[in-house]
Amino acid sequence: MAILIHENPPKLKNTILVAAWAGWPDAARVATRAIREIITQTGAKKFASIDPEEFYDFSQNRPTVKNGIDGKREIKWPANDFYYVKTNNDLRDLVLFIGVEPNYKWKTYVELVFETANSVNTELFLTLGALLDSVPHTRAPRVTGNTTSSDLVDLFGVNYGLPSYEGPSGLTSVLGSKFEEANIMCASIWGHAPHYLQIAHNPTLTHAVLNELKQFIKVELDLQQLEGESDEFRSNLESALEDQKEIEGYVRKLEERFDSEEKFKGAPEPAELVKDLEDFLKQQRESGGL
Repeated sequence: MAILIHENPPKLKNTILVAAWAGWPDAARVATRAIREIITQTGAKKFASIDPEEFYDFSQNRPTVKNGIDGKREIKWPANDFYYVKTNNDLRDLVLFIGVEPNYKWKTYVELVFETANSVNTELFLTLGALLDSVPHTRAPRVTGNTTSSDLVDLFGVNYGLPSYEGPSGLTSVLGSKFEEANIMCASIWGHAPHYLQIAHNPTLTHAVLNELKQFIKVELDLQQLEGESDEFRSNLESALEDQKEIEGYVRKLEERFDSEEKFKGAPEPAELVKDLEDFLKQQRESGGL
C-alpha cells in the first residue's frame, strides 16, 4: 500500500501543512469547505493522494456515481489528496490536505500522511476541525485553538493553550501525537457549531475559521463570497426559527451562558449544560423537531 504520486513531489521549504477530514471532525462541513476554498483561490496543484481501498468500509463511506458530460457513468471514491502552493522566497510554502477519516488501519494511514509531510519539509502541521457545541447562532462564531508547541508564539505570534480534552480520540489527535514525537510543531483550529441546527453547511463558521487561519498562512484569500453566503444563511435561519418558541427560549439560555463565558472566560457547569440539552431534546421530540 502506498501513496499514489501524480507528479514529482514538489521541492518546498519551511512548509506549513494544513489538513482537514470529512466525517466526525467536520461538523456542518466547516473545515473541509475552508480547505477547498484555499485550494480554489490559490490554484493549488495536486501532487499526491492515498488509495482508499484498504482504509474504508464502503458500506459506510460509500462511493458516489454521477453522469459525465458524455453520458458516461463516473464513480468517485473517498478521496485523500495533497495539494501544494509554492510561495516567493521570503514566505513559507503551503501544503493542503483534504481527506475522509478512515474506518480501518489508522496507524498505516497516519504513517502515509506523515511520510508525505516529511517529503515536503513540513515544519508546522495544522489541522482544521469543527465540533457541535452548546453555542448560540446569534453570537459571533466561536473559534478556538490549541497546541503543544511552545515555539508557536515566537514564530507566529499565536498564543494557544494546551489541549485539555480527554476521551475517545479522533484522527487529528493521533496524527498530532505522531508529529509531536518527531518534534514537528502542531496546532489545531476548531470551529464550534450550534448543535441544534440540522444544516449541511455553516458558511459563517467557515469564514471565521479562515480568518483564524490567516495568522499562519500568508496567501491572498477573498472571503466576499463567503460573507454573502453568511448573510443569506443568517437571513434564512431567522425565517426558519421565527415561530419556534421552544428553540427561541433555549437559544436565549445559550446566549446568557455564552455572554457570561466571554466576559469571565469561565466554563459552564457540565451538569447544568447536560440538563439544558436534555430538556431541549425532550421538547424537540414532543414537538416533532425542527
